[in-house]
Amino acid sequence: MTKPEQNSHLVAVIGAGPAGLYAAQYLARAGVQVALFNRDIKPGGLAEYGIFPDKHKMRQGLMRQFDRILNMPNVRYVGNVTIGQQGDLKLDQLRQAGFQAFMVTVGAQMNHWLGLPGEDLAGVYQANDVVFHYTQLPEKAGWQPEIGENVGVIGMGNVMLDIVHYLKEAKAPRRVTAFARRGPTEVKFDKQTLEPVASCLDLAEIRAAVDEAARQTQEVGKDVEAFYELLAQARENAEDCDSGIDFGLKFLRSPRRILGDAQGRVRAVVFEVNQLVREGDQIKSRGTGQLEEIPLDTVIFSIGSRVDDGFGLPVVQGHFATTDAPRYPVDGISYEIYNPELCAQCEDIFVSGWARVPGEGIVGLARKDAERGARAVLGYLDTLPASALTADQAVQKLPPVEARLVNLEDLKKLDAVEQKMAASKGLPAFKFGTREEMLDAIDQA
Repeated sequence: MTKPEQNSHLVAVIGAGPAGLYAAQYLARAGVQVALFNRDIKPGGLAEYGIFPDKHKMRQGLMRQFDRILNMPNVRYVGNVTIGQQGDLKLDQLRQAGFQAFMVTVGAQMNHWLGLPGEDLAGVYQANDVVFHYTQLPEKAGWQPEIGENVGVIGMGNVMLDIVHYLKEAKAPRRVTAFARRGPTEVKFDKQTLEPVASCLDLAEIRAAVDEAARQTQEVGKDVEAFYELLAQARENAEDCDSGIDFGLKFLRSPRRILGDAQGRVRAVVFEVNQLVREGDQIKSRGTGQLEEIPLDTVIFSIGSRVDDGFGLPVVQGHFATTDAPRYPVDGISYEIYNPELCAQCEDIFVSGWARVPGEGIVGLARKDAERGARAVLGYLDTLPASALTADQAVQKLPPVEARLVNLEDLKKLDAVEQKMAASKGLPAFKFGTREEMLDAIDQA
């Protein structure tokens, strides 16, 4: 393996979430010169702006790993800059500066809508927006959702539980119901994420919902009792809920339209009742045509995300399209962008993480996918001559941009200021809420 201090090849990794950071680490360990471009000032992506605020140990553990990556001698961090057709810099400009390949790991942070009537009503939100609000993503500075007393969350994964956790911390009396289109045995949340909100579970309502879905669940070969016992045990082990929230679940329901009141705010959602069907190894839902109207004054969609079309790469089903005939497959997976119509040059562009498969958001999965993608990039680099440039030299050759670029030294200054602020306020952590505040803190440090 080439020593990291030697020039080898030159790669731009675009996006500094977990996938981008681990891809950069894998490439750098192989001796590649890596420039890591990030839209945000801070690296980390959803590890910085997607983890619930009280999970301090988890976030700190990840940040220590990321710091080690950013301090590798052949990794150059460039933050507060967007790359893409509508960005501060375009891929062609990076090519002209000497970058030989691109690993796109920009994630899937755009809201995914179902296209239902009434989605534009007041009181209808996306989970992404709520999460980015309470994790203080700068783009959400000053934005505040108006949450009513009867909340419906569409979707039943870990993000749904984080939303309930956020509502619990607000300590306002509310009814919160999560809706799933399939049955109890197909939910996507885990026990650890359930624990902080288990005290608010309305077991009587959940028992009724589980019993309602039991027959269909049994017909597809599943047993609901283990699921209910998991919730009942979690509720028994939890302290009393002091927030006034009643948290219930409803299964076999798909939203079909959102109804509004005279003031233009949500008043109810019309759901279609589903039935479960088995297709091979998969259990899917199918509408029965039976509709029911459920009163709700707030609706939060937690149904996944999609990549940004504005990046300039082809999008298929919410992610960037990859070729079915990869030149450098890894474990049978294609990481190579494919677009015969829009890409004048695609052979040097690779993709991994949520940008390749939205929804696989666990850090361990992101790391595995990123490292496989990096292996595909190395396969391509083996066909090219070595670069005479370091990552620093290539970045210096880029055209100037209006944005104030942020480097590793800037990050260290910002971290020191935020740690000092946390200590002065007696908080486990502190973060500035806007880009301007962060840049001011860096410049004044």
